[in-house]
Amino acid sequence: MQKNNISLKFLADAPELSATIAKWYYDEWGSDENEVTYDYIYDVVINKASNKNQLPLSIILMVNDELAGVAELKFRENKNHPEYTHWLGGIYVDSKFRGLGLSAQLIERAKQVAKELAVKDLYLQAEPHNVALYEKHGFQQFHEAKHAGIKTTIMLTHLPK
Repeated sequence: MQKNNISLKFLADAPELSATIAKWYYDEWGSDENEVTYDYIYDVVINKASNKNQLPLSIILMVNDELAGVAELKFRENKNHPEYTHWLGGIYVDSKFRGLGLSAQLIERAKQVAKELAVKDLYLQAEPHNVALYEKHGFQQFHEAKHAGIKTTIMLTHLPK
């Protein structure tokens, strides 16, 4: 059995993968109901494809040189809560790579990058089925909210200096 070669890097290092990420996001979270188009999502993804040392940015996870997952660090994701500045979001692992613990690697790398960028408080919005995952990584439930018509739990972690 071959050992997987796993690497984490910035989308800025491989911006050509933006279209694949946009398709993942569209298939997972886009819909006709909330009028989110693939083109809109692509524009959002490509906006994170040039940054490595400032937000917004995307971190990608590669398995044997194949794109396997992504996570984003961004500003003010929930327009209803502009007081929450720094967010972790867009955590996605391609279905053929699920169950390997890759989301944990994405979450921890994103927290590390946020800390390096002097972020003190990092928020995220979790759908109910993902709350336990984020609790394992130090996020605490803060309060419930709606985002794009979906009930979510806003979670928070404080990053050490």
